[in-house]
Amino acid sequence: MKARKAKEHELDLIYSIGFDAWSSGLSLEEYLVGCRKSKKYSAGTWYVLVEKDEIVSSLIVYKSMFNLKEGCFGIGSVATFRELRQNGYASRLINLVKSELFGSLNCKALYLHSDIDRQFYSRLGFVSIQGSDCMIYSNGQVDCDGSLPTYF
Repeated sequence: MKARKAKEHELDLIYSIGFDAWSSGLSLEEYLVGCRKSKKYSAGTWYVLVEKDEIVSSLIVYKSMFNLKEGCFGIGSVATFRELRQNGYASRLINLVKSELFGSLNCKALYLHSDIDRQFYSRLGFVSIQGSDCMIYSNGQVDCDGSLPTYF
C-alpha cells in the first residue's frame, strides 16, 4: 500500500467514495457536478491510498485557508469505499499523510473536524479541542491562542 497525491483524472472516482455519506439525496451525477464545482475541493490537495493499483481511500489536505496558521494543515473528507471499510485503509492513509506533512512540509499541527466517531481519530493521536468538533495532532510546536480553524 502506498499514499500519493491524486491525479486530476481520478477526482470523480475520489468524489464518489463519499457519495453514500455526503450526497444528501442527490443523484450520483448531481453530486459529482457539485463536487467538481466546489471551490473548497479544488483548493486542497487530494491524497489517495492505493492497494494493488486500485484507489481504496482518500482525503483532502488544506493549507493557508480556513484560518489555519502558518505551519498548520487541515485534513477533511476522509473516505473509504463502503465495501472496503473496517479494513484500516483510512487509518493507514491518515498516518502516511501525517508522516509526509510532518516530515517534509514542516507541519506543526494537523487539524480536522470530526463528523464521525472521535475515538477513530483519537486512536491515530488526535486530541479533541474542548467545546468544538475540532481535533488536533501536534508535534508540540503549535502556539495555541484559542483560535480554531473554521470548518473545512
